[in-house]
Amino acid sequence: MKGLFDFLKENKTVREFLDEYGPQVRKMAVICLAGLVLFAGFSLFKSGSDSARQDRSAAGTGEETADAYAGENALSDGMIFVDIGGAVKNPMLAELPDGSRVDDAIQAAGGLKQEADMSNINRAEFLIDGQKVFIPSLALDEDGNVISDAQAGTTGSSGIDSTGKVNINTADSSQLQTLNGVGPATAQKIIDYRQSNGTFSNIEDIKNVSGIGDKTFEKLRDYITI
Repeated sequence: MKGLFDFLKENKTVREFLDEYGPQVRKMAVICLAGLVLFAGFSLFKSGSDSARQDRSAAGTGEETADAYAGENALSDGMIFVDIGGAVKNPMLAELPDGSRVDDAIQAAGGLKQEADMSNINRAEFLIDGQKVFIPSLALDEDGNVISDAQAGTTGSSGIDSTGKVNINTADSSQLQTLNGVGPATAQKIIDYRQSNGTFSNIEDIKNVSGIGDKTFEKLRDYITI
């Protein structure tokens, strides 16, 4: 800086120029400085506007994606999926209109097999999405005919045969509880097992019920039948 002042002192032409045109030069300097400030401000404003437009564009794309997703979901509204199995002709995962009943699922699966046991199935029950419907089976003879209660040696629907044994395929909760070691909870587990897996093929199958092991089965063996 000192060198610049020395140069101005020694250079007469420059001094004379500044003496004559100094005020104008200062005005021009101020104008240039103001212009630079305005240009910088405009550049910052433009950059901010571009960024805002990009943000709005990104937000718009996100909204369009969300709307498209909602539209795709709307296509599946009003339909439910139900797993229908057991004694039906074509066990399947059925897609049904919301508000369908158990009977609709049965018909979608081709109808019932001959051995279907509908005694504890409510055809009029409304279905919900993801529901499992299992139709249990009655006992069949060698020719595939349904064995009646009389043929099976039971007294009607009592669940207890003529010898006093409890039929684990037909007995209700109170009858199952007549067995030694079977309380309300275990009786319900036996009934739930029948509804989910069908009738027992032999008395040993009762060990598949949660809570009934070998020791409990040995206590029940002589008092149960199928």
